[in-house]
Amino acid sequence: MATTPSQTHTTPTDADLLKRGIPSWPSELQRYSKAVTRDSTLGADYTIECKKVDDFGDQSYGVWEGIVHPSGVLYYFDVATKTYTGSDVKKYTPDRLNNLQNWIGAARRRLQEDTWYMVVEPVITEDGDFYEYYCVVPHARIIAWFEEFSADLLFQECAFAREWNHKRLELEAQFWKHIDFFPRHYEMQISDATELRAHLEWFLAEGLTLEQSTAASLFWSTDQTEKVIARLINFENLLNSNRSLKEQGVAFCGRIWNILRHHQFLNYYGLPEARLMRAHSIEGSERQRNVRFLSLLATCAMFGVPVVVLEHVEKLHVDGIVNLLDIRKFLDHFNDDIIKHSTLAGVIMAVDASILAIPNVGTQTITRALCSLSLILSVHCIFAGVVAQHFGQKMTSLEFAVRLILI
Repeated sequence: MATTPSQTHTTPTDADLLKRGIPSWPSELQRYSKAVTRDSTLGADYTIECKKVDDFGDQSYGVWEGIVHPSGVLYYFDVATKTYTGSDVKKYTPDRLNNLQNWIGAARRRLQEDTWYMVVEPVITEDGDFYEYYCVVPHARIIAWFEEFSADLLFQECAFAREWNHKRLELEAQFWKHIDFFPRHYEMQISDATELRAHLEWFLAEGLTLEQSTAASLFWSTDQTEKVIARLINFENLLNSNRSLKEQGVAFCGRIWNILRHHQFLNYYGLPEARLMRAHSIEGSERQRNVRFLSLLATCAMFGVPVVVLEHVEKLHVDGIVNLLDIRKFLDHFNDDIIKHSTLAGVIMAVDASILAIPNVGTQTITRALCSLSLILSVHCIFAGVVAQHFGQKMTSLEFAVRLILI
């Protein structure tokens, strides 16, 4: 007797679910750069009901509590599993939402840490959803994962990272990036903000007193650093009833802590020179510059000036870290020199023209040759000055300066 096979749905095991986990970190989430798509099936509705003065609508969806970031970004939090997500769970199908909850449950059983938070971001693939995740440890101010993996992409900005103390700086920087993204449930005390302000005051003092220090480039200028410190002082005075910082202050402090710890990660070598003076590069050997025909021709025509300029530019960085303050100082000096040289070239051109106009003097072959050569060189000097100023304007872009230095 024939039987009709019935469809059965097998429940995936924890091991199968966890294979879909992808270790990630806050900088990879791109919380503020996601493309927003409008649902074309929903039309506009501009109607206002009579005497409607309701509060803002509830953003929650099932077990997910909708939270609005101070910047206006919406994210969700599951209280039972202490899990955040920046994905719009309202657009998930029931099956996809159920798969997400199953993966979070398997991850929690593997983690076995009740006080840790998790962040999960589903990624759609042809083979179903995969889940980027990381764990947050508030008392240790660090992020972690429940599996071992190679984090070369996380540490790639530093040429060499081996010691735990070095790597921990970046892990703490990522923790504060998380606080910047998801500040709601982190209670930051005044002492935390005061400690942060003490660090910034020291970096500001070092940048003001040591010309060779890159500390002043933390916020691109000392004036900018002073403004950040002033904002910190203001946020220290805006407190909740339990004397903790308000959510806006938590997010701001998290952002500054992230910049500070990441700066320290880049500048840490386990050496006395860890504050990264520009004479303390660890590259070891001088890099050979590729000399092209046009570059060689320009160098000869401009009496070696491009070589001197490039040698000076290459001293504005240490191991690929560019100090924008030094670039600005160099460009100001460079532009002053260009103006002086162009003015001098204009005066020489006027003198040459006057000499050529003198009877019985300007008609002599030697005089005419010398004055003509002087005129050509003066015009070339002015033209080169215009090109150099254009180059200087492009160097105000930090990205261009880094590319020029590292090529």
